[in-house]
Amino acid sequence: MKMQKSVSLAALLVATTWSLPVLAQSAPASGENEIGKLESITVTAQKRAEDIEVAPLAITAVSGVDIAENKILTTEDLGHSTVGLSFTATSPQAQEINIRGVTNTRLTAPTADQSVSTFVDEVYVSRSGTMNMNFYDLDRIEIIRGPQGVLLGKNVAGGALSVITASPKFEPSAEFSAGIGSYDLRQATAYVTGPLSDSWAGRVAFQAIDHAGYARDLAHNVDLENLDSVQGRGQLLYQSKDSDFRAHLTFDYSKDDSNGPNRVPVASPNCLPAPCVQPWSKARNKIAGLVPGLTPRESFPTWPTFLGDGTPTAQDVFHESVGAILKLEKGVAEYVTLTSITGYRAGHANTFYDQSGIGPTNPYNVDALLLFAEPVFFQEQVRQYSEELRLTSSYPSGFIDWIAGAYFQRVNVHQFNRFWGEGKYLPTLSGQSNWDDHGTSEDYAAFAQLGFKLGTDWKLDVGARYSHDKKSGNQTGTAIATGDRFHPNDPAPLTPLAVVPGFTTPYGQSWSKVTPQATLTWKPYDGLMSYLTASTGFKGGGFQNNAPKAYAASTPYNPETVYNYELGVKLVMLGGRARWNNAVFDEEYKNLQVQQTSGACLCNIINNASSATIRGIESEFQIQATHSLYFYISGSYLDDKYNVFVDTNGVNNTGHKLQRTPNYQASVGAELTAPVGSWGDALHFRASFKQQGKMFWAPDNYTWEPSYGLLDARISLAPVQKPWTVSVWGKNLGNTLYRTSIIAIFGDEISSYGAPRTYGVEFSSKF
Repeated sequence: MKMQKSVSLAALLVATTWSLPVLAQSAPASGENEIGKLESITVTAQKRAEDIEVAPLAITAVSGVDIAENKILTTEDLGHSTVGLSFTATSPQAQEINIRGVTNTRLTAPTADQSVSTFVDEVYVSRSGTMNMNFYDLDRIEIIRGPQGVLLGKNVAGGALSVITASPKFEPSAEFSAGIGSYDLRQATAYVTGPLSDSWAGRVAFQAIDHAGYARDLAHNVDLENLDSVQGRGQLLYQSKDSDFRAHLTFDYSKDDSNGPNRVPVASPNCLPAPCVQPWSKARNKIAGLVPGLTPRESFPTWPTFLGDGTPTAQDVFHESVGAILKLEKGVAEYVTLTSITGYRAGHANTFYDQSGIGPTNPYNVDALLLFAEPVFFQEQVRQYSEELRLTSSYPSGFIDWIAGAYFQRVNVHQFNRFWGEGKYLPTLSGQSNWDDHGTSEDYAAFAQLGFKLGTDWKLDVGARYSHDKKSGNQTGTAIATGDRFHPNDPAPLTPLAVVPGFTTPYGQSWSKVTPQATLTWKPYDGLMSYLTASTGFKGGGFQNNAPKAYAASTPYNPETVYNYELGVKLVMLGGRARWNNAVFDEEYKNLQVQQTSGACLCNIINNASSATIRGIESEFQIQATHSLYFYISGSYLDDKYNVFVDTNGVNNTGHKLQRTPNYQASVGAELTAPVGSWGDALHFRASFKQQGKMFWAPDNYTWEPSYGLLDARISLAPVQKPWTVSVWGKNLGNTLYRTSIIAIFGDEISSYGAPRTYGVEFSSKF
């Protein structure tokens, strides 16, 4: 039945391809001369600049203007505004980006890779939790769906976010924006660019954001989920007047600090997984009887006193990173260009938070069976270096083109983690255990793609990439202290450490894979393009961090591979005023990497689901309906399941839905422009709404997030004759309460919530 559904979707798409040529070539409607075309969008996902409507892949581009105007500051914001992309975060250590059901769930080990990759100016970002940064001064963000195993870069198994910063210009310009808002928001963004000489141009940009907490720590009377952030970027561009040599150098810096997350225990509706004692939610319910009006935005995190410290450690999340990118381009033969991209990035992060939001040491001394606290302190230092060399053809005939290149990357990660626990009932839940883990990843690749026309309407692109991933390191787990104030003489080490005094073990393994791809494109005339793709994505294996014993630390989990078959149709209609892009796909996953909490050892274990299938359809439509009205609607539907998967707890997840994957997403939005007095087209009203379907949190499908929707809006006064804009904006206007993560244990769902309703006013000026 499911196969028939997929076939019928493909048949519908083929029928659409053949039945809409009249619309694609239609004559201008009455009054069309007064209605502007949709803005042309150029993307570079395939290492060539091309219009998004002729790029033979499923891709969405969000312009830098839209990113700034719609307050898309983070990957989470992007997930709330883009169909086919969703976001979760089990901890502040990692961002979990999901494209088409493929996500990097709770994998934070030094050797772990991302299933959905992030690139900044074509350089892979290896650690999403340490090197994350807010968006500012961008040209665009490209959301690339499906595996890109040839050209895009390192570990593109499920898709990628490609962040393209705004480049230096030889025409001088500058812009400054400042705003205030709810939760004491203060934000400032600026850039300035222009020529330094006939051959040199520069650009400098910065952003600063500060806001109070969206939640409150009632135990210590401090904000949670607050933010103090600053970013800066400087660029130099050299463009020779006498040759085709071009050099582009970028430096960036990012720092953010907060008091950490708000964790709230919620009783699971079906009281699973067992044993169903629900210690944290029962303790919180007791406090709720003493504190009228207790809300999900309030919690009671435990502040531990680590061994050797004289005072408790407060929750805190801190990230700092620096980066440098050097891109060189030069013609080396007639119609052949050599490109070199050298990337360096370093960062460090301190992440401390209480995992449950309440423990046996709380202001009201409430207790519940098995109630314990286990705050965690993660410290991570990262250095990464990458080099990509590629040759690209540009023959004027256009009948043949090719790209060939090589890639190298080395990532060094030092992770030092401290676990602290106390509890009245289970001795293994008290004490302090530390893990010291040094991991290194080396990646080598060679790739090539050849494209050639088959007549005037057809083109075939074939390519392959050879990848070799090598992971190695050393991990030490040590019981620093045993016992707590409830059990001072307890000799058992704190979980997940299994033995006293601990272990030290080396680890290492390497994997290789060839990932081919073939794409057949049909473009009979301007305004209609269809493609058929067969592609393969690969993600290397790795090793467990915070392992309970040496065997677990030195035993690798396997690489994962995804095979994708995709049919797409892209239409430009009504003289360029409307676009309709569609894709239907079938992805077969092998050895999907999954991390779960084991009830046997109360530890996290990474294993592989033997296979999974993901089928779906995506559709995006936008139209400049009138001179004053722009409208868009988009949606996606997934039919996904684990084909074979028995997890580490012995639960048979075969046939279950994939974790953290909404079964559908839908988005609708509009922008209306109106005159104000003598100012024509000065008032802009924009509203958008995104609905997300039901989502299961784990492969066992015991816990889920119901469907929910988020409404955003913005009103701007921007006279064409004036260099300034004043805007009023609001996000999550319905104040929807939704969760960005849960951890299911003992029948409780330890939950983190998304941002509440926020709003503000902003002034910007261009020079």
